[in-house]
Amino acid sequence: MRVLTNMLGLEKDNNRILFWLMIPSFLILFIITIFPLIGSFLSSLFKWNLANPDQRDFIGLQNFIRLFTEGDFWYSVFLTLYQVIGTVVGQLILGMLIALLLARKFKGVKILRSLYLIPMMTTPIVAGLIWKMLFNPERGMINYILSFIGINDINWLGNSNLAMPAIIITDLWLSTPFVTVILLAGIMSIPKDYTEAAKIDGAGAFRSFWHITLPLLKPMIWLALLFRVMDAIKRFDTIYVMTGGGPGRSTETLDLYAYFQSFDYLNIGYGASIAIIMLIIMFILSMFILRSVQKSS
Repeated sequence: MRVLTNMLGLEKDNNRILFWLMIPSFLILFIITIFPLIGSFLSSLFKWNLANPDQRDFIGLQNFIRLFTEGDFWYSVFLTLYQVIGTVVGQLILGMLIALLLARKFKGVKILRSLYLIPMMTTPIVAGLIWKMLFNPERGMINYILSFIGINDINWLGNSNLAMPAIIITDLWLSTPFVTVILLAGIMSIPKDYTEAAKIDGAGAFRSFWHITLPLLKPMIWLALLFRVMDAIKRFDTIYVMTGGGPGRSTETLDLYAYFQSFDYLNIGYGASIAIIMLIIMFILSMFILRSVQKSS
């Protein structure tokens, strides 16, 4: 049948049709991606403040030089690393543990798998509002539960040392199910013959996980890492809703730093340069992770 198709030229015609069908989608994606990117880069080359929108002075790379010489920028970089490492590492560990649990066969596991996906259906802004109420120092559920073990009211979002951990906890609740789904799919795809052979050879549950399950899950782990790192770096909504970058600047990550510079202080050029740096960071990390995915496949 394939030979007949090739003889008639139908396969080439199908490929040509698919190519032309893809062009409109590609053009739309190209326009909505490339033009804003070019506009941001061009804006980063100017000293442009919206307080005087008609006055734009070309300064080249001075905005980038200013970035790397300012302590506020490096402090936001540190906070971004703190938030990304805390959320991604926590999500991978919790996601793996929960995936191993949900991969087992027990009564009600299918219902549990469905219920566990509820946080994924919640938008980040709504999740931020929910957890802001839970962390309320006077009427929040978390402090109410802690009161039973003798812990007094804690001002989670008003304490500069606790605000970022509270945001990390929120993101763990919101995005760990996504990691769990990816890892669960990988665990379910592992042939049972491998684990059964390990049991016959006398391997325990931990050794079976360490030497069989974990190596076979490496591509899925790298894939989950790619999605979560990219999302964590540009996390804006939950942080803005919960703390607005405060108290002080204790939760002002790069995304919020760029937002405040652009829309509070109206420094469009400087804010655009921060966005370009974030894009470069995400591109480098994504290329590294994608290469690791290819090596582990």
